[in-house]
Amino acid sequence: QKVRAVDRKECMRLYPAGGGWGLFGLHLVPNDAESVVLTEGEFDAMAVYEATGIPAVSLPNGASSLPVQVLPLLERFRKIYLWMDDDVPGREGAAKFARKLGMGRCHLVETRGEAADGPKDANDALRRGCDLRAMLDAARVVPHSGMASFRDYRTEIYRELQDPRAMAGKSRTRIEGLNTLIKGFRPGELTIFSGPTGVGKTTFLSQTSLDYCAQGVNTLWGSFEIQNVRLLRKMLAQHSGVTPEELAEDFEVHADRFEQLPLYFLRFHGSTEIGTILDAMEYACYVHDVEHIILDNLQFMCSDQSGGSFDRFEYQDRVVSRFRQFATSKGVHITLVVHPRKLDQETRFGMSSVFGGAKAIQEADNVIILQNDDRVCKHIEVLKNRFDGDTGRVPLRFDKPTQRYVELSRREYQERKQLLVDSPDRDSSQSLSTPSSSAPTYRNFVVNPEAR
Repeated sequence: QKVRAVDRKECMRLYPAGGGWGLFGLHLVPNDAESVVLTEGEFDAMAVYEATGIPAVSLPNGASSLPVQVLPLLERFRKIYLWMDDDVPGREGAAKFARKLGMGRCHLVETRGEAADGPKDANDALRRGCDLRAMLDAARVVPHSGMASFRDYRTEIYRELQDPRAMAGKSRTRIEGLNTLIKGFRPGELTIFSGPTGVGKTTFLSQTSLDYCAQGVNTLWGSFEIQNVRLLRKMLAQHSGVTPEELAEDFEVHADRFEQLPLYFLRFHGSTEIGTILDAMEYACYVHDVEHIILDNLQFMCSDQSGGSFDRFEYQDRVVSRFRQFATSKGVHITLVVHPRKLDQETRFGMSSVFGGAKAIQEADNVIILQNDDRVCKHIEVLKNRFDGDTGRVPLRFDKPTQRYVELSRREYQERKQLLVDSPDRDSSQSLSTPSSSAPTYRNFVVNPEAR
């Protein structure tokens, strides 16, 4: 049976562990049925059948995934109506499932249309007295991935005009100042992440991935520089939020909780052929419905792979281009770590600091750098944001026991700055009392008001 959290509905699991996924209501579908409605929840399936008499089944894990184990159960149907919740996650899930089930036999059902206050799902529509049969009759065929008309985008454009925040993506729960800049996690985008050597890029990204993963974002990690065991040890510490001693004492409890996250890892390490990586990524998207892929990092992945007619920069450009195409075609968000050029550790890095050709910067939707140019603290800086153009930086401190970055408030930053100024062994040539034009000042920062 499926067990679901009361407060956080995206958290669900099989009980007892080890059981197989199924489709709610499938045993009631007649053997000769050629059409079926696939809904996001059990109450939605019951609502559809009650109102229309058409067989309906529900997904075992909401709109976040369509387990490959249940695909054979749907093979016999000529037409499948995908009736997900009419919100951003539901629409994204429906598009993803259509690619999995076959575009030609899938029809997308909408409950809201262009009404922002319309019913969110089938059960809501039934309770409001809506005509569910008419909604089914109005279901549209999934368009070919290579072409579209204005009608395919009309409703989406209207919704974005009505509620721009709904299209901004899933917000993070920690380091919320970044929400002010990049707004949220959006599928189909490519993010380039960089920073000086040893500044903590992997640590920051592992924390970020856990944040989204805990919200139900299926995540795939490709760590080509750090062995998976070391990465997992760091992630377990970040997820538990306790000291190493407390983690060792209650390891089984924290490990059991961590194991419930929709988190997967590539087994590759060091130089790996791009075709092999893309094949594994495609498998993860198909089998595990992965939505976020983190690849750390481009240089380790591509080392010793640029033989033949491609030099190193040309090969890396080709790899970035293929990742860009993959993110767009599969509707997943790819975060690609790219090391910077050889610069002084305390230099403020810009987009020209990213190693290689200009391809990575051009292809990226977002360019984010973990900066180490301020003696007071590190900063996470957004240099490119294709969604709405906002850029800026957020001050951070590192909590070593839990291996987590924490956003600094204005007061904390000023206090740390004053302590550095008052330190008797400071380098007077680098005094922060009168910052240079290249040094960061607080007017560049975006700070979460709640942190004040």
